[in-house]
Amino acid sequence: MGKRFAAAVVICCFACLGFVFWAGDAGAAEKKEIVFGFSVPLTGDLEYAGVPSKKGYEAWAEMVNANGGIEVKEYGKKLPVRLVYYDDKTNPTTAAKIYEKLITQDKVDFLLSPWGSSIGFAVSQIAQKYKMPIIFVWISSDPIYKQGYDYVFSIIEPASRHSWSAVKVIMDKKIVKSDPPKNIFVITAKELYPKTADTGAMEYAKAKGFNTFYEEVEKGCKDFTPVITRMKSEHVDGVVTSTYYADFFVMYRQIQELGFRPKYLYAAHSDLDDFSEAFGPKAVEGVCAHGFWGKSWDTFENKNFVATYKKKWGEDPNQWSITVTSGQVMKQAIEKAGTLNSEKVKDALKSGTFECMLSKVKYVDEGGFTNVNELAATGLLQWQGGKLVFVYPGEVAEGSFIYPMPWSK
Repeated sequence: MGKRFAAAVVICCFACLGFVFWAGDAGAAEKKEIVFGFSVPLTGDLEYAGVPSKKGYEAWAEMVNANGGIEVKEYGKKLPVRLVYYDDKTNPTTAAKIYEKLITQDKVDFLLSPWGSSIGFAVSQIAQKYKMPIIFVWISSDPIYKQGYDYVFSIIEPASRHSWSAVKVIMDKKIVKSDPPKNIFVITAKELYPKTADTGAMEYAKAKGFNTFYEEVEKGCKDFTPVITRMKSEHVDGVVTSTYYADFFVMYRQIQELGFRPKYLYAAHSDLDDFSEAFGPKAVEGVCAHGFWGKSWDTFENKNFVATYKKKWGEDPNQWSITVTSGQVMKQAIEKAGTLNSEKVKDALKSGTFECMLSKVKYVDEGGFTNVNELAATGLLQWQGGKLVFVYPGEVAEGSFIYPMPWSK
């Protein structure tokens, strides 16, 4: 009787285990979608970037779902994607609270990139705290990637390198064949991204033998007269600045009004149509900006994305729409990992090579940075005939570099 009872217990245990395993499989099989969460500034100072970012994400989700979703080996099928997003109002504290809510209340499967380095710095701490991998796009300030955070990844170069191309182009004797600028003046605003980018530009130019000057202004500066007067007195013939749009527009108007005419002017954030519309095509001819993406590039999914975005929104995407590359790379990492387990997806990001509309992506730790893309590069745009044209480096160039600026002839 005892033996029969023991045998029955064993059989019952195995039956229960079988039920547990079956229930586990059934639970996995019941997964119906992958939920991605993010915030963008739909209002506030950075609304101009947040709106096209959101539109880009929605166009990408449409593309993914039109192809059946994301293949997840763990579930043996493709799962469609669903987006959950909020307006962070261009406020880092608000953004941090949103990402915590996305993780703890909305129970999203993965995070997507917000916009702006100040916001990214706050969000990076949330991603690391909850061990949720996140891929930042237009969030590149060096301190973010020098925290040792292993759940935070970047697609574009660290900000300190963004303006190197602005210096390299005027050093290239095949491009600037005579009389290159000698005195480079770097103007920056006391904000995380501009200060990081401009300090990097100043240090790089100085290391390359240029006579450099550097000055900081407050965010929202309304009078650049003292700075422009100084530039004229120092015989400055090249200007580099990464100040955001509002500050740069004020600066550029006063440069014109005070009759300052450098041979070369690089303004990272002169890269939207608003600049040409505000001053007129002739007035902006020759001004340079940083460039990360081209609408006509033959890069991963680029043509399909441009067509999908235009059909959905009735307009072309701009470079801020390419925040969606965080989704492109995350999708590939999920498929490589074959699971929705965040730890395994993080490991896949660290070990794989991926593609997106901006560049190929391979993550490395170097020079004090963690999880930076060693294959990233920053190009140079120039206003020519009322349009932004890639002029550097040669492999993406759509036209020849204009030098000196027409106003200085």
